[in-house]
Amino acid sequence: MTDRPGFTPDDVLRGLALPRRVALVVAGLGGLAMAILVSTLWATEPDPLPTRTRIAFAGVIVLGLAWAGVAGWTLARRPLFAADRVIAAGLALVASVTVSAATVAVTAAQAGPAAVLTALGVGAVAVVAAAGTLVRARAHRRALLDRARRLGNS
Repeated sequence: MTDRPGFTPDDVLRGLALPRRVALVVAGLGGLAMAILVSTLWATEPDPLPTRTRIAFAGVIVLGLAWAGVAGWTLARRPLFAADRVIAAGLALVASVTVSAATVAVTAAQAGPAAVLTALGVGAVAVVAAAGTLVRARAHRRALLDRARRLGNS
């Protein structure tokens, strides 16, 4: 028996962050798969796509690569920091606003008012959820920074 614990601080932090790491792997692989799938679809089209479709495909590819980049960057660092949550939540808000705006624009051009209201409602729910996540992530980070300042002054 020894006085020292069997786990290093890195082991403990990794163990606590496992669910978050799995979620990041899923988000990163999902974003990368989405970007590859849309890129392949775009590259294999026999005829030139309309401008709106090209813009939409480019946006989806950028968002997918952004998720893959954030996930890879976060997973490469140990431990996970509160700033990582803020960055991911900001990316989620940007993606939600962008996709919602594009969906409403396409729906307004192609469908009636009921479909536009539905698109607005679904988009609003997505944007509010992402904004709430960003607010929570910032508050969590702020609380941790305040705690670190208090501990540093003790």
